[in-house]
Amino acid sequence: MMAFLCVVFHDFLDHLDGIVAKVQKLTYPSHDDPILGGFLDAFCDKIVNVLSIWTILLATNFELMSQNQTFVYLAVCYGVIGYETILGIVRVQDYFLAKFKKEFKIDAKKNKESLESNSKSITAASMEGKLKEKLESTGIAFLCLAVSKNSSSPISSLSGLVGMVCLILTLRMAHKSLACKLKARTELKNKSWKMSKKNSTSAENLLEMINDSNQTVHPDFENAEMKMVDITNNNITEQSTMYHYQKRKHLYLEDQDINLKAELEKCQKKTTEEKVVKQQSNAKKVDNRVDKVYTIGCFDLFHFGHVQLINRMRELGKKVIVGVHDSRSIYKLKKRVPVDSTEKRMMNVKTVADEVFCIAGCDPSNFMSCIVNLGKNETALYVRGDDMPDFPSREVVESLMPIKLLPYTEGVSTTKLRKENYSHIAPDDEEYLDKIN
Repeated sequence: MMAFLCVVFHDFLDHLDGIVAKVQKLTYPSHDDPILGGFLDAFCDKIVNVLSIWTILLATNFELMSQNQTFVYLAVCYGVIGYETILGIVRVQDYFLAKFKKEFKIDAKKNKESLESNSKSITAASMEGKLKEKLESTGIAFLCLAVSKNSSSPISSLSGLVGMVCLILTLRMAHKSLACKLKARTELKNKSWKMSKKNSTSAENLLEMINDSNQTVHPDFENAEMKMVDITNNNITEQSTMYHYQKRKHLYLEDQDINLKAELEKCQKKTTEEKVVKQQSNAKKVDNRVDKVYTIGCFDLFHFGHVQLINRMRELGKKVIVGVHDSRSIYKLKKRVPVDSTEKRMMNVKTVADEVFCIAGCDPSNFMSCIVNLGKNETALYVRGDDMPDFPSREVVESLMPIKLLPYTEGVSTTKLRKENYSHIAPDDEEYLDKIN
């Protein structure tokens, strides 16, 4: 009875392991090796089942069985052991072959197409394999019950009969599985041989292809002959044998009245004209953007509105230059400490801007005078959101370059994000300010 319960519990754990493996594959696809997982699952099950049947044979009292019962009993048990052993060997060979092909990316595209085209047969084979495992574990469990009753023959009891029926069905399905695997190997081998023969350029294969083409009769073709040559050590030697093949009767397709040469010339001319037109249109395109576009801001809790502002600046200027206020100047200007440090805010802006500099003061006038460095004939533009038209140092900026106010991005703001997620940071928390500045 204990052996019966152990087999049932093992079968339950095996089923649970399959569910966990599927969940893990969906959750962590990059950390899962389906080839290795499937191989270990099937191979370990075969080892456990073979050892279980062998143990049952050792524990069986054959004196209680007739000669015919003994023969049937041994034939079924040893048959399952033999089939499982052979299937295990085939599994090992298939695993290392699949691992080798995956490692060196051999026939990756063909394997993918084969999997897609044979998905139904693969699913059916997988279901049959699972059914075989369940039948085998059920048969082993009931045989354990039958063997534990030393008072009678294992086959004569109900549990023994159920176990034998399950193992006989396992034998049938194991034979079918092995036959399918061997058939697939043979088909793969023949396909590889045909492909290698098709890709070969030997004279025999060329002649075979010519003979195959001669079997097709077409009214637009006529019989012709050619003389084969043999190239050895860069010497061309003509062969005396003449080979017959079919060639097109006319150079042009009469049924469509198309001159292939004229069509080719027409296509080439059209392509050349398109290239010229494209080059001319590219030459006419003029980049009307200014050379440099500037802005200054706090950029605390970097969000979509900030990114959209800088992307609009990119549409207006070739080079985007952004000034970021340090934490203390923000505290003085807005009467609240920022959430992100100066360094973090500058690094966030740098992901979308070309140049970033720090504004260590409430009035950026002097910083703008130092930062703006335009070469001869260079143009510049200063961009701000229209939520603060009277920004600090506007007069200085206007003396250096034009100003353009862009629409404010609705629905997102640093104030809103701070209120929702960082309300625990007090606006006047100077200890926090010292830590992030």
